[in-house]
Amino acid sequence: MAGSDATSLGFWFTGFFQGVNTIAAPQRDRVFTACARSCLAQGSMSLYGELFERVGGDLDAFFCALDKVDGLAATVAEPGRAWTVSFLTCTCPLHTQGHVNTPALCACSRQGMSLVMHELWAAERFEVTLKGSIIAGDSRCVLAIERVS
Repeated sequence: MAGSDATSLGFWFTGFFQGVNTIAAPQRDRVFTACARSCLAQGSMSLYGELFERVGGDLDAFFCALDKVDGLAATVAEPGRAWTVSFLTCTCPLHTQGHVNTPALCACSRQGMSLVMHELWAAERFEVTLKGSIIAGDSRCVLAIERVS
């Protein structure tokens, strides 16, 4: 392999994402769910869990509390039913360390938020949609969350 610098792994991730983009959405979601679970285990799930506990599981209060977290912006779009969460910078090490520069990576963030919602409100059902991506050229990563049950 040419070079030993960590950024030389970019070729591998390019091929990986080319392959991931060829599989059907349900299988692609399974791949990103596994990635998101691993990422959340690095500490962000505990942050979400602490906020959940602090607000007593109140969904609207949870998103208001998220809005106060550095690097995040959150809004209650429709009380009790719809919210947005924005990441003001891309903090994914695969991107920030120069390995991945494709918006397909943002499916991991979408799956991560889906996992958070499912873990914290297990009796509810939510749909999470990616509405903006820094890697795609947007000013922030925006996830729309809607309660569907």
